[in-house]
Amino acid sequence: MNYQKIPKSHWSRYLSFIKYASLKKILNFIKSLYFWKIGREFVTTKPSFLKVEISRKCTINCLYCCDKREDVFYPFELYRKLIEKLKDNLFLVSLYDIGEPLQNTDVLKYIKYANENRIGTIISSTLSIEKEDIFWENIVTSGLTKLIVAIDGVTDKIYNKYRRNGNLELAMSNLTKILTYKKIHRSKLIIEWQMLNLPWNIQEQKSAKKLATQMGCNTFRLIKEANSQRLNYKKLNKLRKRNCLLPYIILIVTAYNKVRPCYKIYNEPMEIGNLDYSSFDEIWNGKEIYKIRNKKKIQKRNGCKTCIE
Repeated sequence: MNYQKIPKSHWSRYLSFIKYASLKKILNFIKSLYFWKIGREFVTTKPSFLKVEISRKCTINCLYCCDKREDVFYPFELYRKLIEKLKDNLFLVSLYDIGEPLQNTDVLKYIKYANENRIGTIISSTLSIEKEDIFWENIVTSGLTKLIVAIDGVTDKIYNKYRRNGNLELAMSNLTKILTYKKIHRSKLIIEWQMLNLPWNIQEQKSAKKLATQMGCNTFRLIKEANSQRLNYKKLNKLRKRNCLLPYIILIVTAYNKVRPCYKIYNEPMEIGNLDYSSFDEIWNGKEIYKIRNKKKIQKRNGCKTCIE
């Protein structure tokens, strides 16, 4: 078996969120795809996906992390307003980005509020964080749809080469607790062990996959280490020939209440607005986002113009 094979369908990972669909959400999504296909700048649709960085705090100090990490947390009241504004069209809200979402002490509150509004939730965590057992039980019973667990090795030496301040033993202990509570409560929480494909962990990838299966994780996913690759986009000097899908289907909000069009490129000033000073409508159909939706204007925008994704 080729453990380095990239899944054929990116969208298949989101099938678990179909249960949050409604006719209105489906029609909105289809219309968004149509607007993307024709390269329309002004859209009458709303995002189908929301990404809110509820925490910028992180202590792991990952090798290729290129953005600042501070004790900044997205206010729940602002999150509530976003959900109220967009809930009729949202399938999913991702509650993570640069920081560790479990550093936000109100993380359960964010999950439950989305769940109450029939919106799926997903979190990615290293699980290298000290919490009481009751917290892990509450995570399982919170209504969280999917938990991605980022563990990039099965020995300390390999694991800590990337997650430099991480604690593998702690992460594995917490994962075991989550899986135990999942079994006790017969929870439908999807747990995905995600491992970065790094030159130094190749020999541990099969062992990690086997361990994930033995422990009871739903899936094991090997992914490309993307940041160092994307830093080289400029060197490739390939001018983008098409507009981007993301500004039609997703709204990405940082812990600082800034709106980014992309969760992939971090080495460029990608900001397209700030919700402290502009409304959602002003940003969603503003001149900055138009530059990314337009097939010609995107070729002049830093970060976007050399992106090959």
